[in-house]
Amino acid sequence: MKEKIFILDDEENMVEVIKTALEEEGYRVKGFTSPVDFLSSFEEEDCDLLITDIRMMGMDGIEILRKVKEIEPDLAVILITAYPSFETALEALRGGAVDYIPKPLEMEELKWRVKYALENRKIRREVKELRKFYFEDVALIGESPAIAELKEIIRKIAPVDSSVLITGESGVGKELVARAIHLLSGRQGNFVPVNCGAIPENLLESELFGYRKGAFTGATRDKEGLVGAADKGTLFLDEITDLPPHLQVKLLRFLQDMEFIPLGDTKPKKVNVRVIAATNKDVETEVREGRLREDLYYRLNVIRIHIPPLRERKEDIPLLVEYFLERLSSKLGLPRKKVSERAMEHLLQYPWPGNVRELENVLERAIILCDGNVIRPLHLPAHVREGRKDIRANGTLEDMEKKLIERALKETGGNIPKAARRLGIHPSTLYRKLKKMRRRE
Repeated sequence: MKEKIFILDDEENMVEVIKTALEEEGYRVKGFTSPVDFLSSFEEEDCDLLITDIRMMGMDGIEILRKVKEIEPDLAVILITAYPSFETALEALRGGAVDYIPKPLEMEELKWRVKYALENRKIRREVKELRKFYFEDVALIGESPAIAELKEIIRKIAPVDSSVLITGESGVGKELVARAIHLLSGRQGNFVPVNCGAIPENLLESELFGYRKGAFTGATRDKEGLVGAADKGTLFLDEITDLPPHLQVKLLRFLQDMEFIPLGDTKPKKVNVRVIAATNKDVETEVREGRLREDLYYRLNVIRIHIPPLRERKEDIPLLVEYFLERLSSKLGLPRKKVSERAMEHLLQYPWPGNVRELENVLERAIILCDGNVIRPLHLPAHVREGRKDIRANGTLEDMEKKLIERALKETGGNIPKAARRLGIHPSTLYRKLKKMRRRE
């Protein structure tokens, strides 16, 4: 069925001319000469596009635009006027109109603009649905109270530009939550992730803020940094507590006025960036022990989100298992498999120190090893079948982490990338942890 269009103009002849032209194109059209009658119908009926005059008795088109956008933000609106001006056009477009057309109208041009406006609305609605789909991605799958609360927080904070600090253990999906916030925010720029612990310290400043040709040996051209690449978008700073102290100072200055100076330049560059930071560490301890500046912490910690570990929301495991079985089977080109009742018991009992990422890795391994259609306990790793027995530590959290790393390296023959995948962390993170372990020894 063709789209429905409402026309509002206090000149009855104009309403009839536009109505006839658009009905010839197959659209369903309804005309109004009174703003009051139009608003009364609009509250009762859906429509896809409104074409309204600006100058009318009783209420002008700009006010109509504001009222309909309050009721239906996605409505496409075209404003027409016999008294065009730059100021009015700017006001109309800022108010959410998709087009502004001066009279007298050329009907063929109007038809083309109507078609464009409706196609634009369709695309925007599809993007909105895609954002909603991504919002339901792996980090947010579940029906536990913790996940329900997390979704509600994301919905509320996405439209604002305040800084966000996400905390949670490795593998809980901090970057996925950050991406969901970005997609639901409607920001037009890119989502730019930066792992503050993975980039060598001597390169981090130039990677973040960019540089000008000749700034240092090897700088043969200008390079835009990651901060500049995030203009009008979102900059995601993962492992923020690993940022060196001198860069924490520069980041703080940037957050205060959204300006930075690329290496080798003298003029500040201004951008519009939303910053989301994340850490898997106890951030208050990091501040207290001087690894994270207190003033930077308060600047980032405007909105705090904590993602609970998988062991605290085990009721979500069956849903996550179903999601991963579907996604991984498609990715690997293998038939869809089921999980036996006994295997599911093991999955529910295991504490998942690597969280959702570890669950995904375990299921990928099981799908590959399973020759039949049912994943059984024998397809799960021994440490999962044994529950907490193999990873329990009597000492500190560092002791338990060391045991996990040593076991993963032993099982993979010392292959760091494979060991990292087994642990559910990035290889650069494993390298960094090994370096710290050696320092402690």
